Amino acid sequence: MSTEQIEVVGVEAIVRDLAKCAAAEQILTAAKATLKARLQQELRQGTVYAFDDQDTQLGYATIPKPAQPKPQVDIDDEARVLVWAVEMFGESAMTVRLTEQGRMSVIAYALDQHAAAGTPAVFDTVDGVIVRVPAVRPATPRFTPAKNIVELIRGMVTRGTLSFADLIAIEEGRP
Repeated sequence: MSTEQIEVVGVEAIVRDLAKCAAAEQILTAAKATLKARLQQELRQGTVYAFDDQDTQLGYATIPKPAQPKPQVDIDDEARVLVWAVEMFGESAMTVRLTEQGRMSVIAYALDQHAAAGTPAVFDTVDGVIVRVPAVRPATPRFTPAKNIVELIRGMVTRGTLSFADLIAIEEGRP
């Protein structure tokens, strides 16, 4: 073999290793998504800690309380709102259009009226203003690994309590 051929074989080995890394990364990304989905099904809210075989914390998963969406106020027809705002708040609410203060007053009033009405999904008592409450988004699971997670996992591999086959089993949905 020539020196050039040896260099190509060395480069091919590097590229092969990169391919292995890419495959491992895809497997782990899929496994992570699957595990987060399973976690969301099993745990509605709260925090669960994970420990290795020597009771050292590996990290924790948290599912926060679902965020309550805030009402969104849309002034869809400023001309109609302007007449109402001048009647409600006086001349200071307008120039040729609503001032920023007038706009803020309209929004605050609409939100107050929306709350007083029991926070319906869509509310349009003020002429030209619509208050909408977006749908609740489900809480997303988060995993926070220990700062030294790589050392801890390598320790588990060294002790024989974890192997690459275990990672493949996770990706395939086995325990």
